[in-house]
Amino acid sequence: MEHAALHALLYIGLIVAMGGPVAMLWLFAPSARLAENATQRDVLLRSLETSVTRWTVCGALAAAFAMFADFFVAVAELNGRTIFGGADLSEVQRFAFHTTVGRLGAATLALLLLTAGAALLRGTWRWWLVGALAFASIALTGDVSHAAALPGRSPVPVGAQIAHITAAALWMGVLLHIFFARRFLLATPEGRPVAMLATVVGRFSPLALATTALLGITGIVAAWRYLYGPDMVIHSPYGLTLFVKLALLTPAIYAGFINFRRIGPALARLAGEKAATGSAEARGVFSRFSRTLELEVTAGLLVITVAGILGSVSPPGEDGSYRLTDAQARVFLKPHLPQTNIAGWELPDDPLTPAPHELRYAEFTHNWSGLMVCLMGAAWLALSAGGNAAKWAQRAFPLVLLLFGMFIALAANPDLWILHRYTILGAIADPILFEHQLGGIIVFILAWLTWRDRKTPAEKQPLGYPLPVIMIIGSLLLLGHAHTVASVPDDLTNLINTQHAVFGSLGLFAGTTRLLMLRGLVPARAARFVWPSFVFALGVYMAFFYRELV
Repeated sequence: MEHAALHALLYIGLIVAMGGPVAMLWLFAPSARLAENATQRDVLLRSLETSVTRWTVCGALAAAFAMFADFFVAVAELNGRTIFGGADLSEVQRFAFHTTVGRLGAATLALLLLTAGAALLRGTWRWWLVGALAFASIALTGDVSHAAALPGRSPVPVGAQIAHITAAALWMGVLLHIFFARRFLLATPEGRPVAMLATVVGRFSPLALATTALLGITGIVAAWRYLYGPDMVIHSPYGLTLFVKLALLTPAIYAGFINFRRIGPALARLAGEKAATGSAEARGVFSRFSRTLELEVTAGLLVITVAGILGSVSPPGEDGSYRLTDAQARVFLKPHLPQTNIAGWELPDDPLTPAPHELRYAEFTHNWSGLMVCLMGAAWLALSAGGNAAKWAQRAFPLVLLLFGMFIALAANPDLWILHRYTILGAIADPILFEHQLGGIIVFILAWLTWRDRKTPAEKQPLGYPLPVIMIIGSLLLLGHAHTVASVPDDLTNLINTQHAVFGSLGLFAGTTRLLMLRGLVPARAARFVWPSFVFALGVYMAFFYRELV
C-alpha cells in the first residue's frame, strides 16, 4: 500500500516538474508579449514565472521525497512489515547503494534535487536545464519499471514507457501549470487579456492532441506486451487497474475536446474582435474554460495517481502467473449467499498456508461487510430521492456506520482486539492488519461526519466534500491493497487482489462522480443517483460474489 502511494506521488511530481519548463517556454512567455506595454508584460511574466517556479520546485521535491521514502518502504516490505514497523538503516543503505534498483533510485533522487535547485536560478536558460534534468529523471524511472523487467530487456518497451510518461507530462503537466496560474490568466490587468488566453489555449491544443495520441500509442504497446489477451483485463488486478485508468481518462479527453473545438475558437474570435474582458460573452467563455479546465485537471490527477498504483501492480505475465486460474475465473462473477460458517475462527493462523477455516472466516467478514455497504448505498439513494425515506435514512445512518466500523475493527482481525495475540504496535507493523484497522477508522470518521451532517448546507448533503475525498482515498488504497505474503499461495493472492481491485474501481467511480457533481462539472440530476448506485453495486459484489475458497 505504501509503495503504491509513493509511486503515485513520484509520477505526479515528475509530471509537474517536467511540465513547468514546457509551460513557461511554449505558453506563458509568448502569451505575455501580448500585454499592452512593457511594464504590464514584465508584471504578468513575473507572476506567471513565480507560479511555474513554485510548482516545479514542489513537484521535484515531492518526487524526491517519494523516491527517498520508497527506500525505507521497500526494505520494510522485503521483511514483511509496513514502514510503521521500522526499517534497519544499514539495510536501507545496502539496498540504496548495492542493488541495481537502489542505485537507479539514488541517481533519480539526485537528479530531482538538481531539478528543484535549477528551477530557483535566474534567467530564461534555466528552464532548458530544468527540462533536461526532469527528462533524465523520467528516463531513469523508466529503467526500473515493468518494461525494464520484461524478459530479454528490449529497449523498445523501456523507450515506450519513457515516451508514455513524457507525453503525460507534456499534456497533464502543462495543464496543471495552466490551472495553477489561472488567476493570472483569467483576471489580468487591462491590455488584451482575451488575446493572451486565446494564445495559451491555441498553443496548448495541438500539443495536447499530439501528446494524447502518443499516450494512446504507447498505452496500446504496453497493454499488448503486459496483458497477452483481452480476458486478462478482468482476470487480473493489473488489467482491472488499467481499465480504471482508461475509464477516468474519458472525462479528461472530453474536457480537452471541448476546449479544442469550442472554447479555443471562441477565444480566438473574441480576440480578433478585441473584446473586453468584462463583456458578457467574454465572461461566459472564461467561465466555461475555467470549468472544463477543472474537470480535465481533476480527472487527469486521478489518472496519474492510478497510473502510479498500476506501476506497483504485477502484470499477469506471458505464462499467466499473476492472473486468475481457470477455476477462479469460472466463479469470479458467480453469485452465492453470504458466508455464515465461521467454525474454527479462534484457531491460530497456519504459518505455512491459509487453512480452510481461515478462508471461510475471510469470506464471512467480506460478505457481511458488503451487506452493510449495501445499506450505505441504499441510504444515500434514499437521501437523493428525498421524502420520508430520506429522513429515516438520515437518522439511522450514523448508527449503521458505527456498527459497521466496530464490525471491521473487531471481526476483520479478531487476533487483535478479541484474542489479543497482537499488540497495537504489532498490528501497525503488519501490512494486512494495518490496512484493515485503517478501514475501520475511515468508517468511524464517516459516522462522525454523518452525525454532524445536519449542519451541512442542504445542497452539499450528504457529508459535503469530505465524503468524496474519503471515498477516493479509500478506493485508491483498495487498488493498492497488499495481500502478497509468503504464507499465501500466488493463485489465492491473485484472487484476493483482483477482487479488491473490483472494490477499488466501484468506490473510485462513486467518489469521483460525487466530487464532480459537487463541483458542478457533471449534470446533478443524474449524478445524484449514479454515485450511490456505484456504492450499492460495491456492496452487492462484496456480499454475494467475494470468495476465497474455490
